[in-house]
Order: sequence, then C-alpha cells, then structure tokens
Amino acid sequence: MPTNDERAERGRKVLEMYAVQFGDPYDPRANLTDVLTDLMHLAARESDLGLEFQSSLKMATFHFEAETEECLDV
Repeated sequence: MPTNDERAERGRKVLEMYAVQFGDPYDPRANLTDVLTDLMHLAARESDLGLEFQSSLKMATFHFEAETEECLDV
C-alpha cells in the first residue's frame, strides 16, 4: 500500500505531465483545476465508460480522509 507521500508524488507527476503537454508549467493551481475540468468533460461525454464524476469525487474525498486519519493514528 502506498504512503501518503507516495500518493502525493503521483499527483505531482500527473500535474507535471499535464502542465508540459496541455497547461501552464508556472501555474499548478490552474493545472489542477484544468485536470479536474477535463475529467468532468470526459465523464459527461463518454457515458459508455460509466464514469460518474461527482460520486467519484465523493469517494476520493472519503479515501483521502481515511488515509489522512491513518497517519494520525500512528
């Protein structure tokens, strides 16, 4: 199971790759917004994939909170 530091690093890599290919390498906040927006568009447009952005966001929040609490329990 990855650590929260490893999870954060994976997120950093996603944003860096997005910035290089599509975004602004000097504006990570805008890149985060743009990645999320693009994923929302994908979920809305490709219904055959069965993606539900809002429920996925809620589940991601649930996972984040649980993983963050794990660190506090150590």
